[in-house]
Amino acid sequence: MLTLTELEEAWADLLANDLDDNALAPGVARFLEGVDEQLTRLETQLADGTYQPQPLTEVEIAKPSGGVRVLHIPAVRDRVVSRALLAAIDSDVDPQLGSCSFAYRAGLGVADAVEAVVSFREEGRRWVLRADIDDCFPTIPVDLVRRRLAALVAPEAMQIADLLLARPTSVPGHRRLRTLSGLAQGCALSPLLSNLLLVDLDDSLLDAGFGVVRYADDVVVGAQTRDDAWEAMRIASRVLEVWGMALGADKTDVMSFDDGFTFVGEDFGPRYPPAMGGARIEEPERKVVYAGAQGSGARVAKGRVIVEDARDVELLSVPVSHVGRIVVFGSVGVSAGLRAWAARSQVDVVFASRRGSYEASLVAAGSGARVSRIRSQVAMAGSPDAVPIARSIVSAKLAQQVVLLRRFNEPGLAEETAAAVSQINGALRLLPEAATRDEIMGLEGAAAAAYFPALGALLPSEMAFTVRSRQPPLDVPNSALSFLYTVLLGECVTALYAAGPGPRARPVAL
Repeated sequence: MLTLTELEEAWADLLANDLDDNALAPGVARFLEGVDEQLTRLETQLADGTYQPQPLTEVEIAKPSGGVRVLHIPAVRDRVVSRALLAAIDSDVDPQLGSCSFAYRAGLGVADAVEAVVSFREEGRRWVLRADIDDCFPTIPVDLVRRRLAALVAPEAMQIADLLLARPTSVPGHRRLRTLSGLAQGCALSPLLSNLLLVDLDDSLLDAGFGVVRYADDVVVGAQTRDDAWEAMRIASRVLEVWGMALGADKTDVMSFDDGFTFVGEDFGPRYPPAMGGARIEEPERKVVYAGAQGSGARVAKGRVIVEDARDVELLSVPVSHVGRIVVFGSVGVSAGLRAWAARSQVDVVFASRRGSYEASLVAAGSGARVSRIRSQVAMAGSPDAVPIARSIVSAKLAQQVVLLRRFNEPGLAEETAAAVSQINGALRLLPEAATRDEIMGLEGAAAAAYFPALGALLPSEMAFTVRSRQPPLDVPNSALSFLYTVLLGECVTALYAAGPGPRARPVAL
């Protein structure tokens, strides 16, 4: 299951972390002395099924605020295995964790959690439930987490996870090993597994119309009124009670931005931290030119892309070095010089109808083998390999529909939104069994029938809509959707050309 390369990468991460304080722990230093032999032995044991983890060692660490935290430390060899296993299964588990969980996830962190909490204030959710989960890791129901993990990862990975979850604990001064309650604080898998359980807490609060930001076992729930925040506490307590868990009495209370509160080491108030908007979004060096003025024309002159209306009045003029793509709608002319420059400069030109429907793309030939590529694509159409790709695409789409509905949900519309989310999740559960293109599209259509009315109801009253209309779009939101779909399709088509799928690339689920 785990290769020598994966074990070596896990060891390198472990060693780097241990060197952060410029001093190797004794166990790490001993492992380092014969590291090649140790890793080779681990690979062999994992392959032939003889690997057995050693007991955890219980250690008490003093907290800065007083008291102690009890950790359960694995042997170094088992830390290597758990880190390698985490790297192997993270891509299978992480998509299940939702949009509210910010700890222990690649690409997310404290800054993202802070910005999400600030967004509550900017949206008018001035009250919050500030809570943490009492004794979170030791009270996690391991059997439930294990079943959830088993549904997501390969059996070979689950065999290793079961061995790591079943380890007893060695307590200094006691001869007899003890059975560990909950998850080990000190095992690399524990944060991922706790997130896998607590996603239910996030979803219950989201379905009730609240905003949620959770960083490990610390939670902020955004609400518009004090009473709503207390209701959020009731919902959270009820969910945790089912698992035998509870909110921490000392750190749980209803607060407001006006009074101020602290979360992930940041102080929040009526104006601080400031809203940063897209501060963490990297601005691309080259941007997209959208030309939609009917009767206008686009050309290249003196190192600039110029768009002029029917009377030759300049509408836009930008340096060619700033342009990464051009999208034209309807009767917008593209000069021969612009087409030649675009092809030569690897700048895609996307053509759409006046109503926003995608029509075609001008993509530079590049170095791809066009004939073999077309043959490969023709062979894919209607083949069994196309079905898992289609399932993956539709699955990702439906999952993001759920995220969006929950993101903009509010208590007054919670019942209708929750019903739509339930229908979409029902379609998601049926997708793995869909064996044909028509079955997949049927599930996608059923989800869309639930999604769009719910989405329309969540928009401001002047923008609300009840049905998705296309030809033509009947209102501003539908027009915006059509426009954005055209942009997205152009992005996808040109990205596929850039990736250059060829006959040697075996199709796999995305």
